[in-house]
Amino acid sequence: MAGGLDASHLGFPGTVNSGITAFEMEYGHWMEEQNKQIGDLRTALNAHISGVELRMLVENGLEHYTKFFRMKGSAASADVFYVMSGMWKTSAERFFSWIGGFRPSDLLKVLLPQLDPMTEQQLMEVYNLQQSCQQAEDALTQGMEKLQQTLAETVAAGRLVEDSYLPHVASAMDKLESLVGFVNQADHLRLEALQQMYCILTVRQAARGLLALGEYFQRLRALSSLWATRPREPA
Repeated sequence: MAGGLDASHLGFPGTVNSGITAFEMEYGHWMEEQNKQIGDLRTALNAHISGVELRMLVENGLEHYTKFFRMKGSAASADVFYVMSGMWKTSAERFFSWIGGFRPSDLLKVLLPQLDPMTEQQLMEVYNLQQSCQQAEDALTQGMEKLQQTLAETVAAGRLVEDSYLPHVASAMDKLESLVGFVNQADHLRLEALQQMYCILTVRQAARGLLALGEYFQRLRALSSLWATRPREPA
């Protein structure tokens, strides 16, 4: 699968995290279904099918993303560092990663050019959604930075000799539980942004938006493949 790593890379040498192994398998199936849905949306938009049929495709697409965020929530509980690092993604996707996924405000900027024409009311609502996403992202980013600082101070406390650091590492472990909460909050914001866009747009616009979103990630994966296989100058 694109960008996936074997779960045996996680934890101590020779150990396998069963929760991450399950996620990687599920993600492979999720990607297969995602590619099928992208093809179905492209065909439907070109064929000008009825609004009822198009709405069904859009709602299936939104539910597919909802399923993905549920999968990620389980994976974060199994190994939050795996999710935060985006180890299942390709290199180009990881380059744009924010708390284990895409930044909603950035994706709205990517999608907007694909949604014209839009009414003034729609543009105002999308602008307001962008602003609220940006504010929530800033708050989560500041919270993450505070957590990193607190963790660093906790781990560094005490003398770094023999076993004197163990109580501080145990304290840091307790603080890491809140990291799972940050990932879940970020995913909730991502899903909320998609659902709000669906409420703002017409069915056809929403279908074009989902298609553009899927194609955007496909292009990032293609970019990663091209980069990995590029010709290199001899050392």
